[in-house]
Amino acid sequence: MHSRFFHIIGSVLLGFYVLVATGSVQANPYWEADHSIYHQRSMNTLAIEPQDGINPIIQLINQSHREIDLGVYYLSDRKILSALKAACERGVKVQVMVEPKPYGMKPWQILKEVRAIVATGARFKWVPSRFVSHDGHYLFYHAKYICNEHECEIGTANFDWSAFHRNREYLYVTNNSAMVHAVHLVFQSDWNREHTKVFAHKILVLSPKSTDRLLEVIRQPGAIDIESEELGNDSQILSNLAAKGRELRLILPSTISQDDQHNVVYLREQGCQVRFFSKKRIYMHAKMIVGNKWAFIGSENFTWTSLQNNREMGVILNGLDITKLQTQFNWDWKLAGTGKTN
Repeated sequence: MHSRFFHIIGSVLLGFYVLVATGSVQANPYWEADHSIYHQRSMNTLAIEPQDGINPIIQLINQSHREIDLGVYYLSDRKILSALKAACERGVKVQVMVEPKPYGMKPWQILKEVRAIVATGARFKWVPSRFVSHDGHYLFYHAKYICNEHECEIGTANFDWSAFHRNREYLYVTNNSAMVHAVHLVFQSDWNREHTKVFAHKILVLSPKSTDRLLEVIRQPGAIDIESEELGNDSQILSNLAAKGRELRLILPSTISQDDQHNVVYLREQGCQVRFFSKKRIYMHAKMIVGNKWAFIGSENFTWTSLQNNREMGVILNGLDITKLQTQFNWDWKLAGTGKTN
């Protein structure tokens, strides 16, 4: 174990349509081919944090019998690590990839994270170098997902304590075989340093180059509600948000950057409604869009880097999931304030 750990540390230092019988439909507005593989019965769960807690992740790990593929920006939650260790001990093939340079983290924190992952017995790799910051260029493996052999979770939450206790997050758990296959394809292509198959892009909202997929959701007829950690600097996203005028309600954390504050002023000038969530209540880490027809949850922020360069992953939803997302948003809207306060 020690030699394995130091070998890894050495490398550091060198360094759609899916119809759902339950009434919730997984739809892809950007790709509406009618293929039988997407017309299947599936069990789907939309979890909302912090109220639903860590159980959706733990259950997925505990129900694994053969394999677990996990790709995430950051992994430190002790309960998740314990569940992964137990899976390894019962013979499950566990593979984990994490981002080697999470923004704002110290080298010792990253080494501690790696040591804890390796101690579970999981096979470990850093994410591909094409998604890692270098030479002043910011790039990240910002996706957050985990799959066993028959089920996947895709969402907005990193796998740390705050995600399941302090943050507003959204997690989508599904056993839809097309989606499970797509997520495994993404993991395996990244694990093997290969290009991602086109199939995965058709099923998932996948960065690099996910701007057009998000624009489809934003441009849907009628009002849209958004919760996001960042407003971002992508000109296409901002202009389409502004075009919604009064039909846009947006909740951001009270800790947004100065650039985001300027963009809030611009959106309000176009008639958009913007409120802020105090971090003393719940930290707004979500990336969620919901309208009358489609909804989106995923790891993508509204920045050019996130949409064009990072590894990000999200899903487009409709049906009963829209009602659940709208209900949560309306509750958050009542709690949010109109002025930026910490």
